Amino acid sequence: MHNQSLENRCKLEPSRCGFQLAIGRALLIGMLLPAAASVSLSIALGGREVTGLGLILIASGTMAAYGLDRLIDHCDSDSKTLRRIVLICVVLASLTAGVIASTTWWRFQVCSVLALIAGGYVPLKRYVPKNVLTTAAWTTATATLPFASQPSFHPSFAWAVLTVALIVLANTILCDIPDVESDQRTGVRGITPRFGPRAGAISAMICGACALIAASIIVSLGLILTSIALSILAIAAMNRPDHRSIRLLADIFVTILPGPLALIVPHKSISIVGVFFE
Repeated sequence: MHNQSLENRCKLEPSRCGFQLAIGRALLIGMLLPAAASVSLSIALGGREVTGLGLILIASGTMAAYGLDRLIDHCDSDSKTLRRIVLICVVLASLTAGVIASTTWWRFQVCSVLALIAGGYVPLKRYVPKNVLTTAAWTTATATLPFASQPSFHPSFAWAVLTVALIVLANTILCDIPDVESDQRTGVRGITPRFGPRAGAISAMICGACALIAASIIVSLGLILTSIALSILAIAAMNRPDHRSIRLLADIFVTILPGPLALIVPHKSISIVGVFFE
């Protein structure tokens, strides 16, 4: 009897481990990685001027938005246990973001707009291109929320914001390429669903190249390398549009390159065509 129960437990263990890995993977890739990427881009924009409270705000807000999107978009495919765990994470992240957003009126205004976009993202992306929605939300969040006060948009900061917007746009296009068939089937609007995977890859490469130019103006090493990495991935996506690892690599590069390198090598000011950026 003891041997039989031991044998049954051994048979159940792999499936249990597989289920736990699936949950961990969903939380890591679906919520924690986007949150880390938002923090990295925020640091790339603000350097050491960003605040810890601001970074917690943007990380928790990103987790809440992506978790909510998963709850709505994967309601038929995710297990009840996974949905329950994601829901708990969304509630905790939303409460954290809400408390921090309430500390200042301007933060509350920005977070209110971003919350409306996050809450209506699934139906909105059937009318407004998802690349536009995501890029607008990410750029607005990273350019405002991490700071203690409203940032002043001097020329150097404006170029950095433009670079981040182009990087996010390239990343969203790359992420859409493996899901082009499901997006087309559900009526999602976007560059890749509308024009196809190859056009999407070319668009991502163009965005990466434009981001490289903008990042070079302010000599931001982290943003420069991120732009190059996304451009290379876009070229790879032309040949392997169904390769899902390209999407994961894009998210990883956006996470590990901009922020850490901005702390090591801060932006520099240069003179171009008689205009000095500082």
